Amino acid sequence: MVSLDDIEKIFKQRNWWDLLFNLRISKYITYYVANHTELTPNQVTMMSFVLAIFSGIAFYEHAFIIGALLFQLSYIFDIVDGALARVKGISTKYGAFLDVFTDWLKAPVLIIILLYIQGDIFLLIVTLLLLMWSCCANKYNDMLFYTEKKSLTQSDEISMSRIGQYFKYMKERHIIELPGTIEFEALILFLYPITQQSIFLYLALLLLFGTFLLKVYIIVKKLR
Repeated sequence: MVSLDDIEKIFKQRNWWDLLFNLRISKYITYYVANHTELTPNQVTMMSFVLAIFSGIAFYEHAFIIGALLFQLSYIFDIVDGALARVKGISTKYGAFLDVFTDWLKAPVLIIILLYIQGDIFLLIVTLLLLMWSCCANKYNDMLFYTEKKSLTQSDEISMSRIGQYFKYMKERHIIELPGTIEFEALILFLYPITQQSIFLYLALLLLFGTFLLKVYIIVKKLR
């Protein structure tokens, strides 16, 4: 029998968006699925992917609120699949690949559908370019980490600063230090369509651009 405490312990670092309500909902869904169903993590991953497909269909049909809610449900199940695999000790390489592969498909396709239907072709192009550049910068930064480039937050100068203390505080609480891709997706695929307020779209772009600049700054500092 899997307990709620068992599930709480295996959650990875918390994103800002997750802290609002996603983790609480995901915890109880994981508890139910683990103890009362025969569903596998891969099946939950595919459920998340199917919900994302229906979200795209809803956006295409101009049912923006339904599309936003389906996207959010898809995201919650995306948390559940990994949590279920870890809490039951049945993680596999194929499952990890399937999870990442579907994740990389969902957001770009939904963004294309949503902004195309809205007629924001210029913003669509800008968003996809920023998303691509941000992902490339993030992957290159990861590569530098695995080639043993020292983490900036481990330097004495940074670790003793207020920024370093903030990063340490967040790390101890397993919270990701800054908003990133998850919050970008929440702004553009949930808050924007459900409210139809352009401010959320522009905030999403600003966040994505800021994340890209931060990653470039980190890369430049590491390469010195």
